[in-house]
Amino acid sequence: MGKHEALRQQIDQIDRELVQLFEKRMEVSTEIAAYKLANDIPVLDAEREKTVINKNISYLHDRTLDSYVSEFSKHLMELSRARQKECLHTQHSKMS
Repeated sequence: MGKHEALRQQIDQIDRELVQLFEKRMEVSTEIAAYKLANDIPVLDAEREKTVINKNISYLHDRTLDSYVSEFSKHLMELSRARQKECLHTQHSKMS
C-alpha cells in the first residue's frame, strides 16, 4: 500500500469517529430540545454559541486552524439547532 492510500485510510477512520461523535451530539441536541420545550427556552442562545466557539478554538494546538474550527463549530451548531427545531415541531404536532 502506498503512502497516499495509507493517508486515505487514516481519513476514513477519522471520518468514522467523527460520524459517531456527531450522532452522539445530535442525540444530546434532541434531549436539549425536549428540555427547552418543557422550560419555554428559545432554541438559539447566541451568547452560548460564542462561548462554545471560543472554547473549541482554545482546544487547538495549531492556532493556524482558528478560523476553520470557528466555521466548523458554527456549522455544527446550525445543524444542532435545525435538529432541535425539528424535534420541537414533532413534539408540538404530537401535542395537537
